Amino acid sequence: MCYRIVWVITYLLLYAQLEAGSYGDVYGAFPRQASMAGAVSSFVNNSSSPYYNVAGLARANEQELLLLNNKIESNSSNNTSTEPKDQQNIKSNNPDKVENDPQKANPQSTRSRFHEVSISYNYVDPKISTNLQRRERLSETNDHYATIGLTYDLNEIYDFNRNVRFGLNIITPASGNILTINDQNPNVPRPIQSGAANERPTITGGLAVEVWKDHLYLGLGFTAFARGGGSILLKNVPISPEQTTPDQQIILQIKPIINPIFGAQFHWQKFDLGLSYRRETFLSVDPLPARAQTTLLGIQLDLDIALLDLYQPKVITGGVSYRLKDNIRLAMDVNLERWSEYKLSRTKLTYNEGPQVKDTTNVRLGLEYQWKQDISFRIGYARRPSAIGDITGRTNLLDFDRNIYTFGSSYTITEKSFKIFSGLKKAILLDFVIDYQSWSPREISKNAPSPDNPNFSFGGKALHFGFGVTTFL
Repeated sequence: MCYRIVWVITYLLLYAQLEAGSYGDVYGAFPRQASMAGAVSSFVNNSSSPYYNVAGLARANEQELLLLNNKIESNSSNNTSTEPKDQQNIKSNNPDKVENDPQKANPQSTRSRFHEVSISYNYVDPKISTNLQRRERLSETNDHYATIGLTYDLNEIYDFNRNVRFGLNIITPASGNILTINDQNPNVPRPIQSGAANERPTITGGLAVEVWKDHLYLGLGFTAFARGGGSILLKNVPISPEQTTPDQQIILQIKPIINPIFGAQFHWQKFDLGLSYRRETFLSVDPLPARAQTTLLGIQLDLDIALLDLYQPKVITGGVSYRLKDNIRLAMDVNLERWSEYKLSRTKLTYNEGPQVKDTTNVRLGLEYQWKQDISFRIGYARRPSAIGDITGRTNLLDFDRNIYTFGSSYTITEKSFKIFSGLKKAILLDFVIDYQSWSPREISKNAPSPDNPNFSFGGKALHFGFGVTTFL
């Protein structure tokens, strides 16, 4: 039993793992945004805004835009205005510029601002290929996850005469696990963005304000991570070839810590600009002293361990989008991920060299086509390079350069859609996404290759399906 304790603790000290992003970074925080490959920071307006750009919370959501568009169509069919036709077109093409007064937006409605609730489920099937004979758990990896989003308009409490909205976005593993911390044999090849390595919740929230009506939106929020300490005590550990359970006491005290996020969006005619900043998150357990007392000659083993895992870097995002026509939007985002600030835990830093990681720049492109008022289609492409360069040595830091191709569609259900929905008071949005990821093959060379620690290559692909439902209150 004692040698097993020493073996486990040794790997705790030697294994260095880099978590290259979260479910949201890799696959998307909601199907609607994922279907444009995440190129949405300049115009996002739903409950996923805290993740992509918190300022988007202050924009009119889809229910509010639907009311505005209905009002515009009603005015167009009974148009007695003396304004030039091109001026009328500008108003109808840019609903953000239409005055959203409660009575003017919809004469039959006493409200023009609505709260939002959204949920989604995402199924991901990663396929990993390697020339290694040892393939522990490679066929069992999965990245299934779910999202929950909420927004609340503070005009329900006080009339600000402008949009002021709070939002919360939660991305959580669909496995039922709240959190998985990985410290394992460094010779086991497993991509760090697939399988249990991604099992941690991402919680973001914030408040956004419409500073310049219909033009400038600013947001401030938070992203949460965990920090704490603890102790492990194993008493009266028998030395035996049989499996035994010693007296034990394990205490972990973990509490959430928040880091700020900032965002801004600017709208002018057919252009939208976005800028967002999200701080890094990680899990830190330090100190974590471990003590094992054996029954052999009263030997006592004392170790001081510190864990640092589940790292997600600072992300600075700039985005721009343009409405080519009434029903076509082109968008581009550029993400700078600050991987170079990644650190090893205090314990591992004593025994391992710092990881060779670098900052990365992700380029995301998206196109949205609104075929009908209630049906739209989206496509996207993203290039997400690995933060890990050429690695030599015993420790495996595994990651891929990813090419991401996305397609999605949305359908808006209203009281006019079918007779069965004739009593529907507010719209229901259905969003679907499918994306295919190609992972570039990589070669890993060891300083001293051996049968137990050989050189190897690996690559793979992933197929992601997501479905989301949004309703309004």
